[in-house]
Amino acid sequence: MRKIVFILCVLMFSAYVHAQTGIGTTTPAAKLHVKSNGATFRLEGTDHTYMEFFPQGSVNRYAYFGFPNAASTALTLMNNNAAGTIVLGTNNATRFTIDNNGHTALTGNLTGNSTSTSTIANFSSVINEQSAGFTLGNGDNGKIIVINSSSAATITVPSLAVGFNCMIVQRGTGQVTITASGVTINNRYGFNKTAGQHSILTLVCIATGVYISSGDMTN
Repeated sequence: MRKIVFILCVLMFSAYVHAQTGIGTTTPAAKLHVKSNGATFRLEGTDHTYMEFFPQGSVNRYAYFGFPNAASTALTLMNNNAAGTIVLGTNNATRFTIDNNGHTALTGNLTGNSTSTSTIANFSSVINEQSAGFTLGNGDNGKIIVINSSSAATITVPSLAVGFNCMIVQRGTGQVTITASGVTINNRYGFNKTAGQHSILTLVCIATGVYISSGDMTN
C-alpha cells in the first residue's frame, strides 16, 4: 500500500513539474503526447460527436469539427468567428481559402480527372451591363459584357492577364467599338466593332498584350 501511495505521489509530482502527459511515451513533448501506430485517437458519441476550439479562453467557441447534430451524416469543419476564414495549405503555404462571406480562393491549378467526364456544373455566367463605354479589367474575365445604349460606345482594351476572355453584346442600337490601349487586337477581317443591334463578339487574350476578336462584326 505504501508503495502504491509513493508511486502515485511521484506521478502527481512529475505531472505538476512537467505539466505534460504522455501516453505510449515517457518523454512527452507537449501537454498531451500520444505515441502509437494505427488508430490513435477516437471520438465516440451516441448519435453525434465533435471537437470544439476555444483559442481565446473558455467563453467564446471559435470553431468545431465533427458531426455536430443528432444523426448528422455531414462531416463539418466550421469557423464560428464572424471574421474567420478556413485555410488549407501544403509545403507551409496557403493553397485554398474560404472567407467569412463564403468566397473561395485557390492558388495553383485546378485539374480535372478526365476530359470526357470532368465538368463544371451549376455555375452561372456573370453579366456586366453598361449603358456607355468603359475600360475592361481583369474582373471582367469570363463575363458577358452587355452594352445597352442608343449611342455608339467604345470599350477600351488594356493589357490584361493571358487567357482573359469575354463576350460583348450590343443590346441597344448604338454600335460598340473595341479599341486597343497599348496592346494589339487581331481580327481576321480587320473588324473592330459590332455589326448592329443584338450582335455578339468575343475577345480573347492569347499572349501578353495580344488579343483576338471574332464574331458578328464590321467596320
